[in-house]
Amino acid sequence: MSNLRDELVKRLEALPNVKVALWKDTDLLCVFHKDKEIAHFQTDSEIDVRLTPAIIKKKGLHPPRNTASHLDRSKNSRWIVQSLAQAEALDEIVELIHLATEL
Repeated sequence: MSNLRDELVKRLEALPNVKVALWKDTDLLCVFHKDKEIAHFQTDSEIDVRLTPAIIKKKGLHPPRNTASHLDRSKNSRWIVQSLAQAEALDEIVELIHLATEL
């Protein structure tokens, strides 16, 4: 696991009612809020967050240009892949996860 992913996991686990754990009997690392999946890690440098199309549009969120994850996803999807390849992105991802906990 990358250092940035490790750091993000620590920060997410500090949020109220948030748990980071494997999805059932898989290797998919997910973020749960009150036992509901609100995000999952695609790779060590990407996370897929469940928001609303309105929030995604309002925040101007777009998947990373070089992503290989969900290339055929609808533009109206509630899920958005975000990069955590740069340390500066962690604050924004924590904010997005916090928003996801409020939905």
